[in-house]
Amino acid sequence: MLLHEAMRSLPMRDGEIPPEDAQASTVDLATRRLPDFVSVTRGPGMRSNLFTGLDTAKGLAVAWQKPLVGVHHMQAHALTPRMVSALEAHTEPEHSGIYDSTSIQTTPKFPFLSILASGGHTLLIHSASLTDHRVLGSTKDIAVGECLDKIARVVLPTELLETSKSTMYGALLEAFSLPDRSRKSISDDASTHVTKPPTYSAKTYLDAHGHLYDWYEVPLNHEDAMQKSATKWGWALNRPLTKSGGGVKINSLELSFSGITTMGERIVRFGMDPVTRKFNKVERTAADVSLEERMDLARETMRAAFEHVASRVVLGLQTQGDTLAVPAVVMAGGVAANSFLRHM
Repeated sequence: MLLHEAMRSLPMRDGEIPPEDAQASTVDLATRRLPDFVSVTRGPGMRSNLFTGLDTAKGLAVAWQKPLVGVHHMQAHALTPRMVSALEAHTEPEHSGIYDSTSIQTTPKFPFLSILASGGHTLLIHSASLTDHRVLGSTKDIAVGECLDKIARVVLPTELLETSKSTMYGALLEAFSLPDRSRKSISDDASTHVTKPPTYSAKTYLDAHGHLYDWYEVPLNHEDAMQKSATKWGWALNRPLTKSGGGVKINSLELSFSGITTMGERIVRFGMDPVTRKFNKVERTAADVSLEERMDLARETMRAAFEHVASRVVLGLQTQGDTLAVPAVVMAGGVAANSFLRHM
């Protein structure tokens, strides 16, 4: 599909009109030209996916006799908003149709922070230029997306997992835990948001969509967070890396999600005594875990994981604020599609 779309921008052999444009009243062949280069994700990622893209890109580069430019997966994530911004400006009426990067103002302006959250990575990055990116913090164990996927496999009801056509477990976990949250109200017109994604300040976002999460209150501190995370089931999911001598862990930019995963799996497996707040010694069956508790655990997993991510973003803004042109934060990666994370 991507290649088919790209072909519509290529010059036709001997100036012929492409069949799909044959019925058009006017065909602007002047804007059709070969690309300056072929760009492709070179890694990191799954080898099978990467090889498919790399082999296709190599073939196109040879056929068109154009340079091949390999792009780092994470760098591409961080710079995607600037590409979208440039493409939006390029489609404005005052532009002639010939792309001129020097005449287009792209946002966000360098330098800015990025939180890259996916199934394989969770990174806080300081981007100073197109080629200057510095990792401020990364996960010590598993990525936030892997955490959500693993919890989804044990928390979601078996019948839901068996009947779902999707293997995007993180998205299933969000839909299951927050059924009353209207995702449609955030993107009523999908086509509009595909071509022109909305850009929000914190205030404009909350004014428009804050009511979707009016039950959530940002904790004042770690102690307040522990109180808010307590559930009637006896268990609680607390933010990782919050306890250590002298506040070393809580004040670092490192991230960790394996503890949340392990805790969630043990809760499903054993359950907890609401009075003693200790794990039961006898394993539970799937039928013993109520739908309400499953929904609470799914929601609390996201809350704990996302508060952890958000705390690192706040620390990043505090420590890097003097270096930022505007305090902008880019969210990218598959987990960035989670609207609860965007809200936080």
